[in-house]
Amino acid sequence: MTVPADSAPSGTAEPDTVAVVERPTAAVRRRAVVAIAMGNLLEWYDFAVYATLASILGPLFFPSTSASASLLASLSVFAVGYVARPIGALVFGRLSDHRGRRSGLVVIIVLMGVSTVGMGLLPTYAAIGVAAPVLLVLLRVAQGMAIGGEFATATTYLVEVAPPRRRGLYGSITYVTAALGFALGLAVVVVLNAVVTPQGVADGWWRLAFLLSVPLLLIGRYLRRRATESPAFQAMKAEAAAAAPGQAAPSRSIRPMLQVFGIGIAVAVGSYTVLGFVLSYLLVVVQQPPGVAYGTALVATTIGSLLVLAAGHLSDRVGRRPMMLASAVLLAVLAFPAYLLLSTGGFGPALAGQLLLWVPVAIGLGVIPSLFAEMFPARNRTTAMAFPHALVTAIFSGTAPLVSTLLVSATGSVIAPAWYLLAAALLSGAVSLGIRETAWSDLRTH
Repeated sequence: MTVPADSAPSGTAEPDTVAVVERPTAAVRRRAVVAIAMGNLLEWYDFAVYATLASILGPLFFPSTSASASLLASLSVFAVGYVARPIGALVFGRLSDHRGRRSGLVVIIVLMGVSTVGMGLLPTYAAIGVAAPVLLVLLRVAQGMAIGGEFATATTYLVEVAPPRRRGLYGSITYVTAALGFALGLAVVVVLNAVVTPQGVADGWWRLAFLLSVPLLLIGRYLRRRATESPAFQAMKAEAAAAAPGQAAPSRSIRPMLQVFGIGIAVAVGSYTVLGFVLSYLLVVVQQPPGVAYGTALVATTIGSLLVLAAGHLSDRVGRRPMMLASAVLLAVLAFPAYLLLSTGGFGPALAGQLLLWVPVAIGLGVIPSLFAEMFPARNRTTAMAFPHALVTAIFSGTAPLVSTLLVSATGSVIAPAWYLLAAALLSGAVSLGIRETAWSDLRTH
């Protein structure tokens, strides 16, 4: 069976010709979901491990008499990886648009996995001096490049194999598995703290958390190598009239690329606040016991992953635009109540505060994969989506924990980071007002 892939992408013109795309079988779709899931699990597992161990890794790689200074240095390295994301987005975006989505996915997961394992084997400052933080930065840069290409390549692949009226649901799997990977990383750290104590983790057991990513790397690489290439990519390659894949995005893609950047601000700040900063905030600023900080984050992230899936599914029914507007409004409204709860102390308030943040964040994460993919044609879909997304991530996501920490230090107010969330929500909400609905349009193949 075939379906015509005509257009109605946000803010773009009609294609000159239309290719025919064969609908993937259910088996192909299942393999696609599993292959993408393993890569996202690996990416966000590492993210969770580094974020949750930031307060421990700081003194090991950046020794200082001030705990806050060591934490800031560790979070700065966390941010450095994001600087490399736009570069990785261009490199792997071009690879995926030129050689195929599957080729890009395989290279990305190998680079990501090797970098993560390298962090687990890295000597500390006490062993090799200044070389330790330098090598840590280089590994974070390598990871950043891989992750810069992962989102767009994985999203493009999922959306291109999805049934036409279920692209929101399939696209949301990108971040559902990401949230589950984060929860897995949290769970590993929680177990380590319980079994060997926090001091034991600091003494060297932290390495195990990174090295446990090896099975994810091996399984993910195997599954991605066996995955079938996206039918939309195959159709685009077969079209004699299609423009050369991997070329620079045409001028008609500039407006949606700017929209991707603008819409992504709130999601970037919100998601990396709740996934990256809140743990350090609870441990260092509020001085909660590790069990409370890790336990509430694990529960909140697990619930959040279900909300992401629900948001993607709902966007197939009500549309992408109203969902993104709801995400921005809720983030603006809930930011201050969330931080008031987080700063109160105790398991209940800490969990409630995180869940308040997860509601708008989950809506955004559930919708942007399908929304962004629907805004571009197949010939440059990965590159055109990857670069602005990686750029907004580098500017706002990687720095969100750092900026939030600095806001607390500069103002002395434990709820100061809420202002950052409010500003991001207002910016993205304004951009979301100007986008066109894409949920019920057919994907263009060139």
